[in-house]
Amino acid sequence: METMKALHPIRLSSERELKTSVENRRAYTMNNCELNVFETYKISQSVSLQFNDLVITNMLRGKKVMHLFNQPGFDYLPGETVIVPPKVQMLIDFPVASMEEPTQCTALAIDRQQIIRTIDYLNEHHPLEAKRQWSLDFDNYHFINNVALSASINRLIAIGTSDEVHKDVLVDLTLKELLIRVMQTQQLNNVLDNKHQLTNNRSGIGFVVEYIRSHLGEQFHIEDLCMKVGMSKSVFFRAFKRELGLSPVEFVLRERIRLAKKYLTGPNSSIKEACFATGFNSLNYFCRVFKKYEGITPGAYQMMS
Repeated sequence: METMKALHPIRLSSERELKTSVENRRAYTMNNCELNVFETYKISQSVSLQFNDLVITNMLRGKKVMHLFNQPGFDYLPGETVIVPPKVQMLIDFPVASMEEPTQCTALAIDRQQIIRTIDYLNEHHPLEAKRQWSLDFDNYHFINNVALSASINRLIAIGTSDEVHKDVLVDLTLKELLIRVMQTQQLNNVLDNKHQLTNNRSGIGFVVEYIRSHLGEQFHIEDLCMKVGMSKSVFFRAFKRELGLSPVEFVLRERIRLAKKYLTGPNSSIKEACFATGFNSLNYFCRVFKKYEGITPGAYQMMS
């Protein structure tokens, strides 16, 4: 699991701008989307919210408990994204909101035709492997922001709340990037959780994913992976990043850290064993990479577990 990437803060509403203390709304309307900024200043429960368009929501401050699709509620925190289909009711609890520490989030409502145009363009000009189609996955609606996703969201919020003359053009370009980042993040999460048909593909990137997972404790080079799927290095990197939104090297490191966490929580485990059993050949490098992805050192993780 990668460390959460929090978004840049947005100014809070002034006292004279507040119309309500529960989900006070500021709206910024553009041609193909509407950016809403919601703030809540008191503890509340079962607040209902619904949009006619697909909504990408992002937490900026505080904490919510979200109830969606008649499922148990889940904590929604800064550094996380939730996507909600059109006309789906959200029920929201605010367990800790106050005037001193309000809850703040954005809700980006996107025009349906803009989404269709973006997905159609990707399927035509940048198709995925194994005749799969680009699409939004509403079974994977709550996830942690990675670096690329956070950067797209930050850009869109900055443009949407600005007085930029060419705001609509710039927002449309950023919207396309954001939709791609969301779909790549969903696909990567599904691959990491063994839920995606990509891992059943016995050629191309699917084969590489399975090979990497089966040989994490070994030393191998990117050139070896390219040879196994008959791709040049440049084609292989582009295909891998198009599918999952990250490079093969990043994927290998993520998978090694995931495996290392299992070693660290096992009986009589040691940091040294976790390091070398997962393909790292330097203890110092292992500790640096572990802290980058988990936010804490291997020793601290071991103690917490």
